[in-house]
Amino acid sequence: MGVPPKPKGITDLPSSRTPTKRAKAETVAIFAVFAIYAAFLLKLLLFSRAPGSERSINLVPFATIAEYASSHAPGTARVAFANVVGNILIFIPLGVYASWLRHRSAWTTMLTVASVSAAVEIIQGVFAVGASDIDDVILNCVGGLIGMLAFWLLSAIIRERSRVRTAMAVLSLLSLPVWCYFFFVIRLRM
Repeated sequence: MGVPPKPKGITDLPSSRTPTKRAKAETVAIFAVFAIYAAFLLKLLLFSRAPGSERSINLVPFATIAEYASSHAPGTARVAFANVVGNILIFIPLGVYASWLRHRSAWTTMLTVASVSAAVEIIQGVFAVGASDIDDVILNCVGGLIGMLAFWLLSAIIRERSRVRTAMAVLSLLSLPVWCYFFFVIRLRM
């Protein structure tokens, strides 16, 4: 009544359900860099201004973008570019990480990105720490969509899930100095 012997030729390979040390380390690296990115995002979007310093709310889609496009005031082009491109760029990593974490439909990933963006805009409006703007949510969603598409492209090229995790870990670690620089070195003055 003992355990039957293993057939010859079968070795103790780790199963696909039991994560290896390498897989655990990669996952920890991805989560650690994501945490630093999330902390920078909070610092940039919520803690870079004093509470009560600014309160403006725009609920009309594309109104701010149209205002930027039609304005001929000096310096507006620079502010417009920074606002539009910045709102897109800062949410690309969220689209990538949300896609990696969720591995679900595009709708749930986009809902995650839109929910985070809308929550930030609501908090900015309630605590008067920035301009609450529906255009920011739209631009953030465009950034999240770009990140999601980049992740899907990476997944389509690599295909094997464990290698996608490895690629995500490598890309996360490569981006770590950038996020640390943004979080610890740059003093945000807005």
